Amino acid sequence: MLVKGSFVLTTTLSATLAAGCASVPAKGGFAEVQRMVGQRTGLSVHWDQVIPEDQAVKDRIQSLVQEPLTAGAAVQIALLNNHALQATYEELGIAQADLVQAGLLQNPVFLGSWRSSSHTSVLNSEYALAQNFLDIFLLPLRKKLAAAQFEQAKLRVSDAVLGFSVQVRTAYYTLQGAEHVHAMRQTVMQAAEAARELAERQHKAGNINDLELATQQGAFQQAKLELAQSDVAVQLARERLHQLLGFAEAPITWRVVDQLPALPAADPALDDLEPLALSQRLDLAAARKSLDILRRARTVTRLGIVPAVTVGVDTEHDLDHAWVTGPTVDIEAPIFDQRQAVRARANAQLRQATQRLSALEAETRSEVRADITRLKAARQTAELYRDHLIPIRERIVAETQKHVNYMLLGVFQLLQAKRDEVNASREYLEALRDYWIAVAELERAVGGRLPLPEEGAASSAVQSPEQEVPGTPQQHHHGGETP
Repeated sequence: MLVKGSFVLTTTLSATLAAGCASVPAKGGFAEVQRMVGQRTGLSVHWDQVIPEDQAVKDRIQSLVQEPLTAGAAVQIALLNNHALQATYEELGIAQADLVQAGLLQNPVFLGSWRSSSHTSVLNSEYALAQNFLDIFLLPLRKKLAAAQFEQAKLRVSDAVLGFSVQVRTAYYTLQGAEHVHAMRQTVMQAAEAARELAERQHKAGNINDLELATQQGAFQQAKLELAQSDVAVQLARERLHQLLGFAEAPITWRVVDQLPALPAADPALDDLEPLALSQRLDLAAARKSLDILRRARTVTRLGIVPAVTVGVDTEHDLDHAWVTGPTVDIEAPIFDQRQAVRARANAQLRQATQRLSALEAETRSEVRADITRLKAARQTAELYRDHLIPIRERIVAETQKHVNYMLLGVFQLLQAKRDEVNASREYLEALRDYWIAVAELERAVGGRLPLPEEGAASSAVQSPEQEVPGTPQQHHHGGETP
């Protein structure tokens, strides 16, 4: 709509100038992202925008990498240093700019024309100033719509941070597990090498046959192959975590703590996690916000069917040297395009978003149940190795040693028993790794840290992850946070 006339002209200019004073905040909405992430992880995030604060963050990162990294320290470094995550934060800047833009009026249009007559030298001039009246009417609705989109952007960014933190934890525990496996493979290979050397000496002395020699040689080559494979697994796992931490340089100078966290005495409370996930998952909150946005957008779309009306003021200097001034009105005739396709699209998008929200809620419930199953299975496996298989393997080694001492068994049986014991310990550590990865994935499915058992219930309290792993030295977990 084009509004013309001195009053409308003055009003339009004043409103336009006032709206033109709007500025775009540098870190609009990031404080809320920090709050949501902090509530769910206990960690902090930083948006690098080349400001003095950035140096303090870099100094903090350098101080963290000076010591062996815990899972919490690794996630903290990644949240501060990963460039892909920094790019995600820029979604806030885009949404903030859209919000500011939604609050701005369209610029008024100035029209001017100059005409000369073939019969006189007098120059005919005409001027007009126009403003879209419908744009002024829709301004509050547009601002509300953009504000809802801005809130959705905060939720999306926060959810992306939580998902990223789970990736870092998974990579961290994968590296810890790979390093443990590699150490165990080295022990197995050393035992296999000793058995092979002994077999070669005994074969040369005629004490064993070719089959027994070949058996020990084959076991040594198999152990050597598995050691090489585990070495590659360690290198790849370190490179993956290095990339997630946001470092590009080589060689890798940081290292992780030597031991995986021990299996806690009990799992966090696993009851009623489905309702908790539905209430606190940020991707669900973003999907619900999407419904609100589409409802608002549909309202704007419905108002958009009003024919465009342009009202303005026009003044002309005619050939009689007189100024002729008056209002003008241009009205769109909605004959062909009545916005029916736009309305149908808006309705379809709203129905689509409703179904997607329902699907995401169902997927969330299923994901929580599946992750609980994996967590329980990982605990059961780790407990089976820790409480039964490893003690049995240790007893077999002790009994085999006795039989060797009494010359009832040969040294090869003792070496094989020792290899079986080491393999059981390796498999226990792999189960322990899987348990902590399952914890991280369940926290992601729930949308935050898992609820701990009630305080004072010693039998079900979740022990600190820095608890000593049987047979290994105690390690300290950075910040005391749950892994």
